[in-house]
Amino acid sequence: MSNKTYIALSADELVELDEFLLSEGEERLTIDEAHGYMAALIVSNADVDETAMLVSILGEAEQPENIVQLLRRMYQEISAELASGKPFEPMVIEEEEDGESFEVYEGWCYGFMLAVSDHEATWAELSKDGRSLLEPIATLALLREEELDIDDEEYSGWVGLLAGSVSGLYAEAHG
Repeated sequence: MSNKTYIALSADELVELDEFLLSEGEERLTIDEAHGYMAALIVSNADVDETAMLVSILGEAEQPENIVQLLRRMYQEISAELASGKPFEPMVIEEEEDGESFEVYEGWCYGFMLAVSDHEATWAELSKDGRSLLEPIATLALLREEELDIDDEEYSGWVGLLAGSVSGLYAEAHG
């Protein structure tokens, strides 16, 4: 998939994509999981088969072309952001509980680790340092499945490591 030029998704397009991914029917990744999944593919420099990627995100059923186009553009946007050398921003979802709003990263991390799992051979080539860079992502991914219980301070610490982890992994695979 080319990352030469792209048109960033608008807020309305992100809402359209999010609503489609959350709609009933086929089991799909959520928008933040899809973002994490594509980021991992790009970070790893894996040989990406677009059809396989779309099936991983959207499921087996035939998908509307406009949704496929939005995902292609999201992929290009992530690729350009990673190649820019600027700090990478994982897609964060804002949730509300007891009138308080907070950011959650577990979905993005889960999608990232799903791609790692789907492309184990590519990720097996990581150096020891590269594998340690996966730790913040893998730790936060466990929270999605409620397999881990950490306090807010520890959570913030892991979140603070995400951008550096992604940048370091990208540099290792593309450097």
